[in-house]
Amino acid sequence: MNRETILLFIIFFVIIYIIYYFLYVRKQIKYDKKKLPSDLRILEVYYKVNVKKIGYKRVLKILNFVNSLMLTTIMMMIINLDRFIYKFLLALVLMIPFIWVTYYFLAKYLKYLERKSE
Repeated sequence: MNRETILLFIIFFVIIYIIYYFLYVRKQIKYDKKKLPSDLRILEVYYKVNVKKIGYKRVLKILNFVNSLMLTTIMMMIINLDRFIYKFLLALVLMIPFIWVTYYFLAKYLKYLERKSE
């Protein structure tokens, strides 16, 4: 990897992180089961993560970091393709496995934090 690629990765990461922070983390002040973001609901329902035990804001910040990293990685994989339709299709195909694998490991980490906080 050259310097420009690393710089581009960092710029994309920071931009996505800030956008996600203002849309989700800053807006969600307290835990409300009816107003949970969908990604947090996946962690609670499917992976049985107890968000209240870990801390709602802490989980949102971790989720913000992981989602930003995931989206930046996908963007860096598709940035060198020529046509928009190829970029869109590859991003769509990559998104599902990335979400599945990333949230699996994130749930493992959050389960660890849950056990640690007892």
